[in-house]
Amino acid sequence: MYNRMANAFNLAYLHVMRADFFGVQTADIVTPAREAFKGALFVNMGYDAPEAEAGIAESKFDAATFGNNFLANPDYSERIRAGYELNQPDPATYYTTDAKGYTDYSFMPKAMN
Repeated sequence: MYNRMANAFNLAYLHVMRADFFGVQTADIVTPAREAFKGALFVNMGYDAPEAEAGIAESKFDAATFGNNFLANPDYSERIRAGYELNQPDPATYYTTDAKGYTDYSFMPKAMN
């Protein structure tokens, strides 16, 4: 119902999370969102690059966003292209008042770019 109502607002996109931070939300919300919402559908929560590419290719959604992995990898796109290992996010540093966890993640070596 809510996704159908969203169509009336002529939104540029609808962004849904397939899960929540606490592990309470377990039902599939992406499929019903795709079925009901006629605009661009963006998804988030735990996608990796191959899964995102497959979902887009299968028209399950139009784009995937990479919150935690992007935060931990300031060169995320380049790492994916190069097949380079990702830094692991450190949730203990989320929402803190200093730079740790925001600006101290390493970049991959320049030779790998």
